[in-house]
Amino acid sequence: MSTAAWQRASVPMLILNVLSVAPRHGYGISQSLASAGLQPIKGAQLYPALVRLEDEGAIVARWEQSESGPARKVYELTAAGRAQREGLRGQWFAFIDAVEAVGRAD
Repeated sequence: MSTAAWQRASVPMLILNVLSVAPRHGYGISQSLASAGLQPIKGAQLYPALVRLEDEGAIVARWEQSESGPARKVYELTAAGRAQREGLRGQWFAFIDAVEAVGRAD
């Protein structure tokens, strides 16, 4: 499985992680991931994930005026989103621990 495939499977957790630092618009989320060394998420993958997270109550969106162009939708983590993030991170770290344990079990 490629790094890109792992990243695609982790999109909700990655979005919640980015938004745990500060609210961002879609392009800003993608840029934050790229700055961390991940592949930028394409809009066709990012925006449906944002809609799902918003429908779940994990994030809220608001329109913000831009100084250099049209208004942008900015996404922010909710309390439910913080709890969801912690749950996903716990599952992620449990998975990593299990993978590493398999490598040690001979």
